[in-house]
Amino acid sequence: MAASIITRYGHSENIASPDSDWITHRLLNELKTEQFDEPDNEHTQVSVSNEHWSVSVQVSGLVYFDNLDLLEGEESDLPETMYLRDIDDTELVSIWRAVVSGDQDALLDHGWVCEIDELPPYRADYYR
Repeated sequence: MAASIITRYGHSENIASPDSDWITHRLLNELKTEQFDEPDNEHTQVSVSNEHWSVSVQVSGLVYFDNLDLLEGEESDLPETMYLRDIDDTELVSIWRAVVSGDQDALLDHGWVCEIDELPPYRADYYR
């Protein structure tokens, strides 16, 4: 299954392995590190996707899943969107690895909610 990443500043790259440095280290670093003296509030998101799903993460701590199959009119057992907030690095890497490997069971093995208002309230930027 083909997978790709997109960084905060628009770099995209195809990746083949869930153990890619992008998945295990570099995207996390993108969320936690500012390139400028002032925090960049325009470029705040990284994402990992495959042909079926996309998981995007904001520096605020919001993690959201988009089911690309449903957007394309394909059938799917997964909901259209799911959300998490303020998850630790290990859990986030696990989710990204599930996307890269196309492992639906591993993807669902987290506390996803289907409505954004079911999440705990935003308190502060989690990753920044």
